[in-house]
Amino acid sequence: MHSSHILVAEDDPDTRELIELVLRRAGFGVSVTDDCSEVLQLLQTNRFDALLLDNWMPKISGIELCRLIRTVNPYIPIIFCSGDVSESDKEAAFIAGANGYVVKPFEPQELAATLSQVLKTIR
Repeated sequence: MHSSHILVAEDDPDTRELIELVLRRAGFGVSVTDDCSEVLQLLQTNRFDALLLDNWMPKISGIELCRLIRTVNPYIPIIFCSGDVSESDKEAAFIAGANGYVVKPFEPQELAATLSQVLKTIR
């Protein structure tokens, strides 16, 4: 059982629900949003152990959001969960400040394991 609280930013309702279910079953506390502005608000008013971020969000990309987050919170682990498999997009995510990258579609255990590994590495 984890005591970690994860913020999930995913605009697709079905994917968001699946990620929430997978993480809760793995023992994580989970909060979800589909809005980039809400991500920034939630990060200012709550304590999260990590952020799981989709790259393709409305209004602003996950890469841009990651850069913004890094200016105010350089320490929170950020894991991208994206259908984009190109090396250039993965590289851009890491340059923006990502700590991990999971490609959709993913195996549920892969998502939980990547998150657990990143949390262990950061702590």
